[in-house]
Amino acid sequence: MNRVTQELRFWELLYHLVNKEGMRLVHLSKNRDEAWIEDDRQEPYQIIRVVLRDLDWAREFREEVEKAEKRAKEVRRHLGLRQANVVNLIVSLYEPVDSWESEADRPLPFTAGGKKQLRTILMTEGNKEEIMFPMATEWALNETPSFVPLHTAEESEGLLRTLRNEVRRAADKRTEDERNLFLYGKPVLTFILLFSIVGMYMLVEQEGSTTDIRTLIDFGAKFNPLILEGEWWRFFSAMFLHIGFLHLIMNSLALFYLGGAVERIYGTVRFFLIYFIAGLSGSVASFAFNEQVSAGASGAIFGCFGALLYFGVQHRRLFFRTMGMSVLVILGINLTLGFVVPMIDNGAHIGGLVGGFLASAAVNLPRTPFRPARRLFAFAVTAAGIAGLLFYGYSKPQDGTGYLAYAQIGQEYYQEEDYQEARRYLTLAAEGGAETPEVWFLLGNTYAMEGEYEEAGDYYYAALDLDEGFGPAHYNLALVYLEKGDLDTARDSAERAIELEPDNDQFRELTEEIERRMD
Repeated sequence: MNRVTQELRFWELLYHLVNKEGMRLVHLSKNRDEAWIEDDRQEPYQIIRVVLRDLDWAREFREEVEKAEKRAKEVRRHLGLRQANVVNLIVSLYEPVDSWESEADRPLPFTAGGKKQLRTILMTEGNKEEIMFPMATEWALNETPSFVPLHTAEESEGLLRTLRNEVRRAADKRTEDERNLFLYGKPVLTFILLFSIVGMYMLVEQEGSTTDIRTLIDFGAKFNPLILEGEWWRFFSAMFLHIGFLHLIMNSLALFYLGGAVERIYGTVRFFLIYFIAGLSGSVASFAFNEQVSAGASGAIFGCFGALLYFGVQHRRLFFRTMGMSVLVILGINLTLGFVVPMIDNGAHIGGLVGGFLASAAVNLPRTPFRPARRLFAFAVTAAGIAGLLFYGYSKPQDGTGYLAYAQIGQEYYQEEDYQEARRYLTLAAEGGAETPEVWFLLGNTYAMEGEYEEAGDYYYAALDLDEGFGPAHYNLALVYLEKGDLDTARDSAERAIELEPDNDQFRELTEEIERRMD
């Protein structure tokens, strides 16, 4: 076998693996005598090195094996296949003249369950048929590689040029096809959404403050009591509101990168459906599991994570070769923070993540088989999940936590000395089940500030029914009885307040004032 024939065998083998079997050409050396191929057709994935070498001595064979072992570490790391087995296939004119078999593993399958193994096979013109059949079986090839009979030098050169071109064309086409998976659409809707949430932020800041609970509720934040009264549109309006500048910046950056990536992969129409289905899923999950006032595009943004994960399921190797580990790490950090930081609405995050994944399965990736049954199933699961969360949210007993926002609003009005509005919201809080002593105490204050001491006293007693050790209620009761002229009861209340807070100078001064009047 002359040198041209040896090259021909090298390229025939590459052509078969890349063009006919669909394996991925990872690297081809400048001298075109060494190729690294990834067999990513099915798990377990393996890496194949095909190299063209003239080996005269066993020492040269050993050096080639050592070179393959060293290079294999880099290739595994580059491909994200750190545990993959490697086949080192050397195409040579002849076997080494001295004994070389002890330097190589025989052409047998890898040890069952083994990882990071390297096996070297020497292929010559004399043993190629013997090697190819077991290799085709072991690698589950569609057919055994075939080799053309020996040709004249001119014919061989022509065939070599053809094979080289075909291999390169197939490798370039696969690279282009993979690149096009990330460039199906343009991020048009992403920028529209960004402008929308920034514009809404500026509008809310102009009308009040994005950190003010009253303003947020007025502009459509997720607020369970009003949703229960029929304001279902808050599931969507909350997606365009953000609480403070930092919240806006963080979500805007996430939307820019994640939303842009998803829209490029899925296209604008599919991205629209994924984004809003995920946003709805996140809002409904928040409604079901979190009674606090909430706002933000986080649920929809986590839906973008879900869409990227679905892409990873459909294109696992490409996903992990490109953005996979980064997506998983960032997602893991965000979910962990959601469980650790109490103020983060993790229900919305998880709901959006699952909703985005299912919505992606329902709309499917572009340029893929239609698969109506699978898409219909994903859509049905998504709809059933949202319906189930809605049913749970509307039917579960309310513990009053959601109505604490009314208490906060009432307190703000009280501080602004608008006692009528304060009383209205504090009453809503109390009727909704937010029965904390502070709510009844503030209600009493709204009456006391307007001289309605009888009503004020009733609310102070209501606060003490919830917490008999609530010192300020005893103190205010003493003030009420002092105004009414009932000095004995006033003194009893003041003394009880001092018992609870003996270091409170204000309580002590009131007791002394009552005693002076009694003298």
